Amino acid sequence: MAESKANVLVLGAGSGGLIAGNLLGYHGFNVTIVEKSDYHLFQPGMLWIAFQGHDPARYMRKVESLVRPGVNLVKDTVTEIDLGERAVKLASGKTLSYDILIIALGVSYDYDAIPGNREALERFGDFYSGPEHAARLWKNFSAMKEGRLVVAAGDPGYKCTPAPHKAVFLASETLKKKGLRGKVKVTLAVPFVHSYASETLAKLIDPKLEEAGIEVVTMFTAESVDLEKKKLYSLEGEELDFDLLALIPVHKGPQVTIKPDSVTDDDGYIKVDKYTLQVEGYDDVYAVGDCTNAPTSKTGVTAHLGAEVVADRILGFDARFTGRTNCPLVMNGEASFAISTYDHPVIPVRPSKMKRFFEDLFIGIYWPSLKYPERFRGIFKAYFDATDPAVLGEAGW
Repeated sequence: MAESKANVLVLGAGSGGLIAGNLLGYHGFNVTIVEKSDYHLFQPGMLWIAFQGHDPARYMRKVESLVRPGVNLVKDTVTEIDLGERAVKLASGKTLSYDILIIALGVSYDYDAIPGNREALERFGDFYSGPEHAARLWKNFSAMKEGRLVVAAGDPGYKCTPAPHKAVFLASETLKKKGLRGKVKVTLAVPFVHSYASETLAKLIDPKLEEAGIEVVTMFTAESVDLEKKKLYSLEGEELDFDLLALIPVHKGPQVTIKPDSVTDDDGYIKVDKYTLQVEGYDDVYAVGDCTNAPTSKTGVTAHLGAEVVADRILGFDARFTGRTNCPLVMNGEASFAISTYDHPVIPVRPSKMKRFFEDLFIGIYWPSLKYPERFRGIFKAYFDATDPAVLGEAGW
């Protein structure tokens, strides 16, 4: 166990950074969290802003309000991490040292990887790049009376695999309420063989997609956008016409210089031991959440559970990260979950209204669970134990 008064430096106040920092603060460590943004965003909420017109404020909280008393918050931008010197440089010119470092800087978006993506974002908005862009997408979507909405991805390695599926289902719900289903065509273009990355889950959601009148185009990896012609081209040589485009940008690791550069891969993701989340070659440095190269989906749940593992390891326990996912997929008033671990592929989780209630319940406890994670660990543990793929097996849930 590390000394309880050790200086723990956490980079990033997303869900992983806040949970790790607040947990260790609760246990008496000297914790400093560095965050450049004024607000913490509940990322899935961007979908409800973009396709159902929710108020962005509903899914935003001041970062200060989510840091527990006793944990220090520094509002600044990380520019360089030197693991050999145990030093982190900030945009303000300050340098912070540490005994233990937790990197939770998330991903960055490469809008230039797909020609036309940046221009499409400025014209149409999207549901990944923040509340202002989600609100722009809603403004464009809500004005549609006819035409075609296309939701597509430029690379299969994006945050929350069900996100584009949730997008088209939420859009379809709104169109149905407005009496425009059939007049506005909704198309989901995915870079997978099936409608979803997992064939198991694809078989469960295909009837729901058909029921909602959603067109699915498989094996379509967005390669370029022509805004003048309103065409989206794929790496596979196909093209789609659109009147409104919601394009998921290509993801990369955090935009920060890390020394040595051997700890990052070609896309900038931080190399970690997938079970301990220690950065390769450094026993005093961890990385959690979307910024790592761990072979699991980039989701809030994996960040949450990874943060708990890191905190427990710093506390002296032999905790192991299982790669657990629990991605909600909302559809037609129901929901399913993409549940898997390193050792178990996605299991069949049948859509139901009860599971939609679970998703809504989670949103209700999301904010307090970030600030006081120790109060909610028992609740989450009970749920994750009961829905472990090894417990549910091939019969699913």
